[in-house]
Amino acid sequence: MVEFAFVAPLGFLLLLSIIVTAIIVTNFIQVTNIARDGARVAAICGSVPGTPMPDGSGPCTGAAISTYITQHLLDIPNGQVTPAIHVCTPSQVVSGTCSSTSSCGALQTICQCQAGKIVEVDMSYPQPLYLPIVSNLLQSPGSTNGTRLLMASAQATCEQ
Repeated sequence: MVEFAFVAPLGFLLLLSIIVTAIIVTNFIQVTNIARDGARVAAICGSVPGTPMPDGSGPCTGAAISTYITQHLLDIPNGQVTPAIHVCTPSQVVSGTCSSTSSCGALQTICQCQAGKIVEVDMSYPQPLYLPIVSNLLQSPGSTNGTRLLMASAQATCEQ
């Protein structure tokens, strides 16, 4: 009984740490997959006006793609992730100068997606770590609020 009294709290803490780490990994995989899926949707839509979204939810615009991405994040609270959609030339991607400077207006960069250009979707999510011991080990550098910033970026080549 005495040995169990010493070991049980450590075992319970280890179990909770494993559960929190599994939540973090699951959310990271989900953010990465949805970023990839959003880039693919944006690449399919292209710059042809009136092209429907692949899921049939309406016309394909930057705002519609952003909504598509956020609606498919199942385990992450709504409004916690705001995807950034950029359309770049391959040389901008290589040099790392791809940004959302667009003459199309906010979230309308999809209008620049033409065959051969690259569409990039960037996302981040401040994942709460729930346990102080886990946050001491896994929180983002410079973070004092017990969160880990999960970041994902995906690229696809515009098709139209």
